[in-house]
Amino acid sequence: MLRKVLPLLLAGSILLYGGCGNHTADSSQDYVSSGSAQPEADRRETVGVWFSYLEYKGYCSEMDEEEFTAYVQNAVSNMNDLGINALYLHAVAFTDAIYDSAIYPRASYMSNTDYDPYAIFAAEAEKNGIAVHAWINPMRSVKVDEVQSLPEDFIIRRWIAKNDERVRQVGDRYYLNPAYPEVRQLICSVVSELMEKYHPAGIHMDDYFYPYETAKNFDAYIYSTAQEENPSLTLEEFRTANVDEMVKELHDTVKAFDADMEFGISPAGNIDNCISLLFGNPYHWVEQGTVDYLIPQIYWGYLHPVKPFEPTWQEWLQVKGSSDVRLMAGLAAYVIGARVSVSSDNEEANLEWVNHDDMMARQMETVFTQGGDGVVFFSYSSLFSPDEETTEIVDNEILHIKNQLNR
Repeated sequence: MLRKVLPLLLAGSILLYGGCGNHTADSSQDYVSSGSAQPEADRRETVGVWFSYLEYKGYCSEMDEEEFTAYVQNAVSNMNDLGINALYLHAVAFTDAIYDSAIYPRASYMSNTDYDPYAIFAAEAEKNGIAVHAWINPMRSVKVDEVQSLPEDFIIRRWIAKNDERVRQVGDRYYLNPAYPEVRQLICSVVSELMEKYHPAGIHMDDYFYPYETAKNFDAYIYSTAQEENPSLTLEEFRTANVDEMVKELHDTVKAFDADMEFGISPAGNIDNCISLLFGNPYHWVEQGTVDYLIPQIYWGYLHPVKPFEPTWQEWLQVKGSSDVRLMAGLAAYVIGARVSVSSDNEEANLEWVNHDDMMARQMETVFTQGGDGVVFFSYSSLFSPDEETTEIVDNEILHIKNQLNR
């Protein structure tokens, strides 16, 4: 069922956009060896996969520790068999925690668990030579109807109760406002907690910056105070600077903990939308040296009428330029076997993912032959728990992926 949900949730990605309590003290020590060296993914050809909150929610929410451990062992075996050497493992999806946190409440879909899901998964992956990056969504928070279930002393609930501009409602969900230092401090404190508890290979965030179509009143007060100092400052410049500052502070937090630990971002694949709608400017991060890697979500086929894969990949190569930033491509494994409505007059483009069972391998070849450092598949379940009607084409895709990696 999960694989049916993913294309709906990411419908914007298919078209234009491209695009992540209960506390048991010290339980992570049972699974993570203190100070152990982390495996490093091949710096030339990273082959990674995202394991998201959707998979936790769809497959793991009712599992006890023994069942979950068995599930994780099977998942890691699947990854090893395919050649995966990097795992981007969700730890924070909605200002909640899929791990034992003293800062964020436990994610509701894993609230009945008395074990540490992240610790078990990370330890098993690392033991099998897979580099684990702790994946966070910094700004996206809870739905409006979930607020009353939050701990009363949780800072975000207190901000909401006071109608504090540090957290604002957009549609049916709240989002943190990165213009405020206290918000950025909160986000960095969670990253520090993750690093101290698990020492991952890296900290990873994806494309949830400002939400699409953010209203002008989202940050009206603090923007007006910024304009008092700089009357010519536009709202776009203000928000972009806030995202830049959040990225810088996250980067600096990571490097202060361990200079060799990586910090990277998976931005929306459409660069123009990333800059103008989400206020995340990857050119700035490269220029400012605040990312070690980028994994743009290039979730389209070669025949897409607006953002075809190869030219879009080449646009991202221009973002990287001559910098040392590693550039990998996020690939849409969730679209394998699906008809996508991308063109009203080109049915071949709509059926590209149905008619071809080697889309992943072809895109990998494009990336590796054009200067890329790797690929990352979204997501684990799309490759290893496909719907019955797409199982055959997914199995063929996996064979082509293996052939590509064995060249």
